[in-house]
Amino acid sequence: MTIPQLFENSVEKFPNNTLVLEKDKSRKYQPLTYLQIQNSVYNFAKGLKENGVEFGDRLALLSEGRSEWLISELGMLYIGAIDVPLSVKINELKDLSFRINHSECKYIVVSERQIKKVREIKSELKNLEKVIVILDSDLKLEADEISYDKIIELGKKSSIEIDTIWKSIKNDDIANISYTSGTTADPKGIMLTHRNYTANVEQAGSLMDVPQTYSSLLILPWDHSFGHTVGLYTLIKNGASLSVIELGKTPMETLRNIPKNIKETQPTFILSVPALAKNFKKNIEKSIKEKGPKIESLFNKALKLAYEYNGNGWD
Repeated sequence: MTIPQLFENSVEKFPNNTLVLEKDKSRKYQPLTYLQIQNSVYNFAKGLKENGVEFGDRLALLSEGRSEWLISELGMLYIGAIDVPLSVKINELKDLSFRINHSECKYIVVSERQIKKVREIKSELKNLEKVIVILDSDLKLEADEISYDKIIELGKKSSIEIDTIWKSIKNDDIANISYTSGTTADPKGIMLTHRNYTANVEQAGSLMDVPQTYSSLLILPWDHSFGHTVGLYTLIKNGASLSVIELGKTPMETLRNIPKNIKETQPTFILSVPALAKNFKKNIEKSIKEKGPKIESLFNKALKLAYEYNGNGWD
């Protein structure tokens, strides 16, 4: 199964389920359904085709987690292009230019918050033809830049038949080039096929039931392989929903928004990694301890019962 097939199946089964819960300009969470996201994906995919993107072209994706991230990736995959998701935590410009050049990206989809990095290395990017900017303001675009909204508008006016293209994509076509951290040497680009992703989704489903009523606040970076596979596509396969963290003015402010966003969205589960989970545990235990010995004792007893009831958490 390809990723477009997986998504199409879910839209058919759960058209009116919420797929993305995201804050609008009034800072209130608003739902976007599977059907609404599908419509945007079609328009973005057609807009890319109108801008010359061809089957097998590589497009870098440098953005914080948001609905446009998901729509951009799916739009690329629907026309047989290859996504190269990049971490917004990359601050060394040489590391960013290495990944973009190494993967031979012709296009970059970038958020306004990250555009400064791209503009500083444009002259070094050998294959770059166009930069697509996800705007949050009236930022003036440069000659080789086009807004995400403009791509969507072009797609709305296009007569290109997307169905024919995505149905021609094969399981073993490359969907994604995911880069290692490059801690000990140059980063390695791992070529992942559609089958790699959908097989992982099937395997995850065999270990943990995810009903369509489930929701998750996706606190991991969306380019992270765990967040990408389980946080996006496992939820999508099952008709579940994901909530987007409210972005702060700084990375630290965004982190501080997580507890507030958890209260606002009431997620069924949250994906984490050991370092992050350890930090959560430390802060929770500190907060409980500050409430006094009686509350701490009740908390510990409740935790013990929860462990006994839930076992290892997945069977």
